Amino acid sequence: MSEEARIAGDLRTRWAKAFAARDLDALAALYSPDVLFFGSTPQLYRGHEGVRAYFAGLSPDVALEAFEEPELVSVAPGVFATAGFWRFRFGAEPRSYRLTWVVAERGGVWRIVQHHAARCDV
Repeated sequence: MSEEARIAGDLRTRWAKAFAARDLDALAALYSPDVLFFGSTPQLYRGHEGVRAYFAGLSPDVALEAFEEPELVSVAPGVFATAGFWRFRFGAEPRSYRLTWVVAERGGVWRIVQHHAARCDV
């Protein structure tokens, strides 16, 4: 397993745990302070406050069901991108999303600097 794959796996695990707990601060901490964030709504969110606002606005019946191992590509030293499929449940309705992250090392900490989710039928 590459170092980037290990880092991505750690971020996904921490993300899933924080999402399940609805821990807005833990979720925000996974992102860079200047993150660009598109979730399941059309609005672009920015920064930690935007991440908190997005997740605070989700219905409490939204749950992560599964995610696949993403594809990874190295962009530059200390920067990589991921792309994969994630499945959520919005109440009784299952929804699949294509999810991409750009991850960068900032001050010795790996953070998500770009998050984009797009609903799809897989």
